[in-house]
Order: sequence, then structure tokens, then C-alpha cells
Amino acid sequence: MTTPLQDRRAALGRDAVLDALVVHLEAGTADSISMEDLAREAGVSRRTLYRYFPTRADLIAAAGDFVRGKVLAIEPGLAAGGIPASFRAGVARTQARPQLARALLATESGRAVRGSFRRARVDAIRREVAALAPHLPKREAERAAALLTYLCSLNAWVSLQDESGLSPERAEDAVLWAIELIQRELQPEPRKDTSR
Repeated sequence: MTTPLQDRRAALGRDAVLDALVVHLEAGTADSISMEDLAREAGVSRRTLYRYFPTRADLIAAAGDFVRGKVLAIEPGLAAGGIPASFRAGVARTQARPQLARALLATESGRAVRGSFRRARVDAIRREVAALAPHLPKREAERAAALLTYLCSLNAWVSLQDESGLSPERAEDAVLWAIELIQRELQPEPRKDTSR
């Protein structure tokens, strides 16, 4: 049985390792950093690092939660206000860490970290589409959810900047426009009053 002090020390050690990994993500060197070097940089022994994270996969999985929750403070599902509000919040958080945002897309470790917290967003968007458009056939609902999932992503925002030369703000506006357009299309058409 551990004491509260031991638990706090373990949490600090784990966070130090994860902080060191985030530094390497931002620098683009996370794919090549060894576990031993990461332990040294975090100020923990190799044995301690492996006690916290027995494998690199365990480290990456923990890094996903750490980056989402502590570094970027992004909601795992959808924020109040639905898909547009979630996208706005994600953009606001990632603008403060642009190198990290790009590393989450460009590096193998970054994509693995991002993928670990992306699943909750995907599932939330599917539920949102089902709630917005229960009348849609399954195939159309799947297409709409897939497009909205892509749009409500770091990938869409960064791609619009890189491929179209848009500023971060204009890329955000373009993505929001597309999200809102799709959501309007999902709404059932109002029935016409034929009783006259």
C-alpha cells in the first residue's frame, strides 16, 4: 500500500517524463528519443520510467491523455455548443502551442498521441449527427459524421493553412463555415401546410 506522499511523488515523476516527451514532440524528435534518454531528461531512473510506462506504447497512450487534458485542455467529447464550439475551442488551445499542433500531425509519435484522444471526439460527432438528423438513412449519416469529424480536426485546420495559404484565423472561419453548412443540410425540411 502506498502513502499519499508516495502517490504525489509518482505523479510528479510521471508528469516529468510526459513533459519531457512533449518537449520532444514540439522539437520533432519524439520518434527518435530513446526511453533511457527520456528518463535522464525527466530526472528519473530508467527503472522508474519503466515502472510508470512498461512499454513505449504505454508511454504514448499516457501522453495522449496528458496532452489532451493537461497541455491543451481539450474536452474529450464535444463542448457545450456542439461541433462548431468544439472546433473553436480546439483551435484556441492549439494556437498557443503551434509546434505541438504540427507535430501531432507530422510525426509518428504525434499521430499516435493524437489518435489516442481522437476516438472520443469521433464517437461524440456520430452521436451528434444521429441527434441532429434521426431521419437520415444510415449511409448518409455515416458520410455526414465522417465529413464533420474531418472538419472538426487539427488536420483540416492546418491543411487549409498549408495548402490554401490561409491565415490561421481564415482557415478557422472556412472550417466553421463548412461545419455549419453541413449541419444546416442535416436539418429536416419543414413540412408545407397543404390544408389551405
